[in-house]
Amino acid sequence: MNLNLLEALEQLEEEKGISKDEIIEILEKALVSAYKKNFGTSKNVEVKIDRMTGDIQLYQVFDVVENVTDELTQISLQEARKIDPLADIGKKIYKKISVKEFGRIAAQTAKQVLIQRIRELEKERQYEHYSELAGSVTTCEVIRVTADWADIRVGKIETRLMKRDWIPGETIKPNDLIKVYVVDVLKDKKGPKILVSRSVPEFVVGLLKLEVPEVENGVVQVKAIAREPGVRTKIGVVSTNPQVDPVGACIGEAGSRISSILKELKGEKVDVFKWTEDPKQLIANALAPASVVSVEILDAERKAARVLVPPTQLSLAIGKGGQNARLAVKVTGWKIDIKPVMNV
Repeated sequence: MNLNLLEALEQLEEEKGISKDEIIEILEKALVSAYKKNFGTSKNVEVKIDRMTGDIQLYQVFDVVENVTDELTQISLQEARKIDPLADIGKKIYKKISVKEFGRIAAQTAKQVLIQRIRELEKERQYEHYSELAGSVTTCEVIRVTADWADIRVGKIETRLMKRDWIPGETIKPNDLIKVYVVDVLKDKKGPKILVSRSVPEFVVGLLKLEVPEVENGVVQVKAIAREPGVRTKIGVVSTNPQVDPVGACIGEAGSRISSILKELKGEKVDVFKWTEDPKQLIANALAPASVVSVEILDAERKAARVLVPPTQLSLAIGKGGQNARLAVKVTGWKIDIKPVMNV
């Protein structure tokens, strides 16, 4: 029987990139299952599809034995040689089965298998495509907004940006184009599931990579980051090239690079400071924009330090609600006690 399979499979191979041989193998197994299901048989059967003509043949498979104990799976040598004169003990014999109704069943099964395999392959390809976005920042379109989330479209996939993953205080509206950090891409029976956020520290690092080529190519590296979404972020950076100023590269000429990042962060402040292995200088750098007079290491093992600042810089060093000092502690890993120094 010919289902014009070859033409259809060649078209699929060209349009969808589905291997013709792969589909034929899947189809052969599916047709065996369909035959057994529809005819309620325990026979050992195989379906073979001719790769040249597309013809489908159904065979009952027998083991050639001296003494038959199971007529469904075994055949005597005498009977086997009626089918194939070269049959021998221990070999298999394929006896063609002619079933009028099997043609219709085969056609239906072939259609179902092809449709299912195309869907599976498209989901696999979607996952492969979108999984490459994991760990990066991408632009998406806002479709609708509720009290608890925003439905967004990343490429052709819809997902949800939960309210907890928004930047606190920001307003998101339908049709807005916003950037999100792709936390992960999961496999799901309905297709890839994309997990996104705008509140994680990695979002700021991702924005830096988009705006600062030196960060993207690794010349400037982010050594540490601490973030309080909607309030402030501190980023310690270092350069692998002595000719490149890591902070200057991130700020850009006249603040051109950092301004694009600040715009996306809806007013959240970002302090980019130079990372160093010298703990005193590191702590002083991390407390920017406050000026520091001196840093005293109180306990190197416990990472405790005292910082002296001019009285006029004390509130700036501590920050509103303590956020500047708190983030400096997080980003450096040092406990910092800030004190004003007189007569400076």
